[in-house]
Amino acid sequence: MRTHARRATPADSDLDPGFFDADAQQSADWLAWSDPAAIDARIERLFTETLPRLEAAQVGESRPTLDDRFSAAAFDRVVSLIEAAVRSEDGRYTPENDYLADQFITYIGEWMVRRVDGVWFNSPENGAPIFDGYGPAVGYRWSQEWANDLLVLLFMMAVDSDDSPYAYFVDLLCERGLMFAQERGMPDLEAEILA
Repeated sequence: MRTHARRATPADSDLDPGFFDADAQQSADWLAWSDPAAIDARIERLFTETLPRLEAAQVGESRPTLDDRFSAAAFDRVVSLIEAAVRSEDGRYTPENDYLADQFITYIGEWMVRRVDGVWFNSPENGAPIFDGYGPAVGYRWSQEWANDLLVLLFMMAVDSDDSPYAYFVDLLCERGLMFAQERGMPDLEAEILA
């Protein structure tokens, strides 16, 4: 498993064939957002502040801390709280929760980078309504079927759907993670995801 985020360079056009914006990979806002220290800080805040607060609001207490923040069990636990974090009482996404969406998007993307060899890249046309001028995305060189995940688009589709965002992101984990594990001959990862 990777320990640090990997960012695309202007030469990585294969991550988003036909749409890759080479110049956008060097934009100041994108470089600041995708800096490994910034990614780590958002994930730290998610695990030390946001998740305990959300869990306490749901069940009256927070659950024990996780030893491995990038396990399939941790992914499951994190995405189970998206709905409570970013939907209003009427079930709609609310822009005042953009900072929470940012934490969840960061975590989901970084999980894919670390566990299934994804690569962060900027898809600036796909950042709204959460980000302005950049759009976090993860590309997969190993996959012939999926070239990338445009994370804001996926996130907004999940939280705006009539179905649970939880199911949407568990499906994402299973699709990407299982295919990667099978293609790379990683039965331990496959078993972890299916557990």
